[in-house]
Amino acid sequence: MKKVFGFLALAAVVFAVVIAIFSGNAKAAPLQMPDGTVFDPAFYADSYQDLKTAYGYNGGLLWKHYNTFGRREGRICTASNSPVASVNVMGNGDLFDAAFYAESNPDVVAIFGTSEKSLFNHYSRYGKGERRLAYPGQVFLGGGAVNTSAQYPYYIRINRAACTVTVYGMDMEGNYSIPYKAFVCSPGVSTPIGTFRSAQNARWLAFDGGQYGQYAKRITGHIWFHSVMYNGRSESNLDWNAYNKLGTICSHGCIRLQAGDAKWIFDNCPVGTTVEIYDDASNPGPLGKPEAMKLGASDVRRGWDPTDPNAANPWNR
Repeated sequence: MKKVFGFLALAAVVFAVVIAIFSGNAKAAPLQMPDGTVFDPAFYADSYQDLKTAYGYNGGLLWKHYNTFGRREGRICTASNSPVASVNVMGNGDLFDAAFYAESNPDVVAIFGTSEKSLFNHYSRYGKGERRLAYPGQVFLGGGAVNTSAQYPYYIRINRAACTVTVYGMDMEGNYSIPYKAFVCSPGVSTPIGTFRSAQNARWLAFDGGQYGQYAKRITGHIWFHSVMYNGRSESNLDWNAYNKLGTICSHGCIRLQAGDAKWIFDNCPVGTTVEIYDDASNPGPLGKPEAMKLGASDVRRGWDPTDPNAANPWNR
């Protein structure tokens, strides 16, 4: 009988040690997933360096990995089976708790209401970039300060296959270790793979057929960052059909962006900033792939990019 109790005691110690090892830097915020699984994104990332390196703390990508591979590999996905919240997996893979988002952001509710669709639209368009939490315990990778005094404080990676731009900030040690912003984009089949240094800016860039792009920055040769096309040199004459294709491979080679995102790169990434273009359809990047809202044919505001900071933009009223 003593041997049995001795074995049980040893097993308990081993189990405690395993949990302690896996707990590491984990933040206790287990979530109830739609299929009933209790899953803690931050714990899962902190427990497996290979996943943290690939996905950061992106809850949607971490859940996708666990659901596709980790579960059958026997990976541990939580230190507790008591969830703090329930989340849905949205169409783009993001994890989202609408009730939590509404309670945490009364300013958003006052304008967008309380429906999950409206709240998630806000989160996708604005909240993610503002680092508003989509669910309890959400962790952002690279919370440190960006060295904005550096000559080139940002490094830009364009995932052509996933139609996503991720901007990395330089940390105080001089490394581009901080995933800082993500933008949805539209590259083209002729967008080149490689690493380049941006070379030129243009407030308006003219194209054949009388079309223009705002906030353009040359990447290499005839390949530029710029906004979606306008049918004239006017912020109120957006080609809204082209805007609705954001997030797909549809350009002639340039990187099309929402106007607000193109302006951010224009303003914050000086000529000479490194731009890397690569393909990885399975992983958009550590911050995921944002979504652009769709403009309706009957919406009188469709001539304006909703992200354009211009004071006359009807979307800003």
